[in-house]
Amino acid sequence: MGWRRSLGAIKALVLGVIVATASHAEDFDPSNANTADRMTYHRAVDAAVWAMPLMNFKFYIDALARAGVGPNDIGYNSKVQDWRFQTATPNNTTPYIHAYWNIKDGPVVFEMPASVEGIGIFGTVMDAWQSPLDDVGSKGRDRGLGAKYLLVPPNYDGPLLRNALVYEQGTNFGFAVLRPIIAGGPTEENLARATALTKQIKVYPLSEAGEEAATNYVDVYGVPLEMTPKMDGGVYGHIHEMIGEEVVLDRDLAMMGALARIGIKRNDPFEPDAKLQAIYDVAGPEALEYMIDQYHRVLNPFVFEGKKWSALVPNGSRETEWSYEYPSYYDYVARGALYYAIITSVKNYGTATYYLDLAETPDGEWLDGNRNYKITVPANVPVRDFWSITTYDLETASYLRDIEPSTIDSNMASVVKNDDGSVDIFFGPKAPEGKESNWLPTNPERRFFLLARFYGPEPSLLDSSFELNDMERTD
Repeated sequence: MGWRRSLGAIKALVLGVIVATASHAEDFDPSNANTADRMTYHRAVDAAVWAMPLMNFKFYIDALARAGVGPNDIGYNSKVQDWRFQTATPNNTTPYIHAYWNIKDGPVVFEMPASVEGIGIFGTVMDAWQSPLDDVGSKGRDRGLGAKYLLVPPNYDGPLLRNALVYEQGTNFGFAVLRPIIAGGPTEENLARATALTKQIKVYPLSEAGEEAATNYVDVYGVPLEMTPKMDGGVYGHIHEMIGEEVVLDRDLAMMGALARIGIKRNDPFEPDAKLQAIYDVAGPEALEYMIDQYHRVLNPFVFEGKKWSALVPNGSRETEWSYEYPSYYDYVARGALYYAIITSVKNYGTATYYLDLAETPDGEWLDGNRNYKITVPANVPVRDFWSITTYDLETASYLRDIEPSTIDSNMASVVKNDDGSVDIFFGPKAPEGKESNWLPTNPERRFFLLARFYGPEPSLLDSSFELNDMERTD
């Protein structure tokens, strides 16, 4: 069902309940529940927000596993991915590379190759909560010279690997999301060279170091990868699964108590009865709607006075290295909202790229795929490389399904410029007559939002002296 709900669901929405189906609205209604059930409901909403970074990771590796990419394997795209890559706000300018591992049984080696002429690989090694351990590759710790990264558990005192860079990983699972940096763009020849370099990345247990470590490489191009967490009543089973497999960090001990109150205990079976499941069925979608609102309307600072464009990440990301752990508290609400909208972190958040988010009209309405809009990108955008505008589904934060193209960028020869050098981009279910080359299609049953990406931003963009225009309704 799209975001236009039935009359029964709209009634539930007025009561402050976002539901998966109309029948669930009848099963549990917080406005008529007793105090104990209301508290279970509120704790369940809070738990889903807290768990969002972990759920984002879990659905990511589960999708890779279904595609045949197991622990210590390398999943890669031989071509630039399309809408079938369903994860939070990916770009579609370079092909993604994926790897994950588990150090529960011992340290793991993640091996990056040196860059070659015109091709480098860049990304970040993270734990299961998407806390960055370090950036790797051509713009990371090894600066494109190649390196071995040894990932060890806390308080590890076992053998090390000569010349390897050692990192303490606080969770059992870890992963890396990487992309080739391709001079000259993703031509067929360059993509082949990027794939060849990708097949030099290795992941293997430390116990196998010195042997001829065999890494399995799986091409996932064109394979449906359903990596977006489904925020329905089923998400609580996934939370139970992950807290059973993962280390419980000190910062999360209080949340373990809240989870126990809603039927999720680390070492007990997960067996919600019908009443509890009905609460889950309402709480999961409510948590998603809360994170959507927090991310797009509350937490991310607006960058142009009087306009709806906001920063990509809430305040605190750079200051806490994406952990949102402050000296006196842990802001899991900001962190949960952030990982509704993005997948992966970076250790060193620099100025090589700059991102902006737009989800509303000037009068505060969510962008509606059944309506028609126009945005005018001013002439002479202050970038050294190029800019792009990409559409995403508001609820999944991923590409709009079965829809291409999803991006218009300043390198596209087909895009028509106005006489003054500005570019009009149109959005809607049908292209305006004669504007097909400047049109991004939308799903009439879904809300959507935009990310503007700027590669090589100049100071006038970073200090907001150059401004983007808001979205205009054209119907």
